[in-house]
Amino acid sequence: MPSARQAARSNHVPPRGELIFAIDTGGTKTAAWLVEVVGEDENRLLGQARTSAGNPLSVGFDRATQAIHEAFSTVRQLANCDQQRIDRAVLSIAGAANRSMAQQFGEWALSAGLAGRVAIVSDVLPILAAGTTDCCGVALIAGTGSSAYGRAVDGQAKRCGGWGYLLGDEGSGYALGRAALQHTLRVFEEGSLPSGLAKTLLDKLAVNSVTELTRAIYGSANPRHAIAAFAPLVSAAADRDDPVAVPILADAAAALAELATRAAAAVGLKNSGFPLAVSGGVLINSPRLQQLLHAELDRRDVQCAINVVSEPLAGCVRLAHPKYATTLVDWHSK
Repeated sequence: MPSARQAARSNHVPPRGELIFAIDTGGTKTAAWLVEVVGEDENRLLGQARTSAGNPLSVGFDRATQAIHEAFSTVRQLANCDQQRIDRAVLSIAGAANRSMAQQFGEWALSAGLAGRVAIVSDVLPILAAGTTDCCGVALIAGTGSSAYGRAVDGQAKRCGGWGYLLGDEGSGYALGRAALQHTLRVFEEGSLPSGLAKTLLDKLAVNSVTELTRAIYGSANPRHAIAAFAPLVSAAADRDDPVAVPILADAAAALAELATRAAAAVGLKNSGFPLAVSGGVLINSPRLQQLLHAELDRRDVQCAINVVSEPLAGCVRLAHPKYATTLVDWHSK
């Protein structure tokens, strides 16, 4: 699909089909699409936008809704659809598996005028929708945090993980960054000369002691995000066969394989082949982690085909299809 600005500039024909607003909130950004339905399985992207972090579990309800509304206003403006009615909105929000949270966001979205009908879904459901043919299989997310979701053909579904950095987030960007920082602190503790991954992190932080390092992390506005931001450095170091980064990435793969296996077993899919839709910045941007994950799943005799979902918003749009109205999506209407 073209970029939002390209779409806004080249689109001279006013949209005539149904308009769908899709939002995906994350720990580092909130992404939005405005799409026109032009056929049974054909959509036209009218605009897209990104704003600040919108995960209510980390930034709170007020900041999450602010990020969503900013994305909504921006994408409508880019698409030249400021005055047109949005028919449906699908909001993918971490924590929305909780009914009270979903209700709170649904009521807010209607009062804010996002659309005539609004659906609030958890962050894993669009991954499953985008990465499987029938929304059956397992979705696995590894970004700032981690979680998995399994759904069988009979409708049985189960979410695993997603407990946040204090109790979970195994295999996530936070877990990778934390392990790398712990290694760096041990290097200082041992009095060794920092090299490899440790030196990379110290150069990134511009610090030279335990005190400076811990102060930089604990004094940051959002320590969880600050720690997760080191995940790409770990992945890049592993690609260079750094002797510290390689086992850190391998441990992450093992943790993610275990998480996906739990989700598959919970809905009776472990012993049969199933699609595994993976997403999140850590998994998307590390082919090596994807390979290690596949190897770990093979070691557990879990047969699955891994499908990388680079854009969860495609799953949000797919969930807006009427065929999911009574099975996966609950709609809030004015």
